[in-house]
Amino acid sequence: MENYSFLSQIAFESEQEQEEIRLRGLAKLERGEMTPKSLKLGQEFKNKITAAYIPHVSVQKIDDEVGYGLFAEEELAPGCYAGEYTGIVRKNDRRYFEPLNNYCYEYPVPDPIGRSYVIDATSGNLTRFINHSYNPNLQPIHVFFDGFYHLIFLTKVRIPKGTQLSYDYGTNYWYLRQPPKDF
Repeated sequence: MENYSFLSQIAFESEQEQEEIRLRGLAKLERGEMTPKSLKLGQEFKNKITAAYIPHVSVQKIDDEVGYGLFAEEELAPGCYAGEYTGIVRKNDRRYFEPLNNYCYEYPVPDPIGRSYVIDATSGNLTRFINHSYNPNLQPIHVFFDGFYHLIFLTKVRIPKGTQLSYDYGTNYWYLRQPPKDF
């Protein structure tokens, strides 16, 4: 398996940028731009997010083209918390295109010129190994608490032990990449 730095929680490039992002998130809250679902789920799952909880999973090699995937090592019920996508929250700039970074996910707070930040899971937790599927068993959702967004995964269906975890990466992800074969 490739080497990567493990981050159990989201992190920021600097304390100053962390505070700027927190203030921008709180401003969105004050303007009423948060969905009730984002706030409710943030409160519901804040203990699991804070504890860096992930159900019992394993990383397994798929093949040379796909690389690795994340597999459930216990049955997961529908609507179950399956982990947070962690990494370094950074500005969305050119450094993600040269070379192309496959581990960035939008962080829904705009930078000073209006671009969303990204969560770069090059340093992250095991959720970075969740692969794409057009028929996914996980739903990514941004939740909000304590001034920050957190990207969590909830199960869409019952997931039997031994099943690969997946979510739909969306059409924007494939704009610069070859779309995969669905599994």
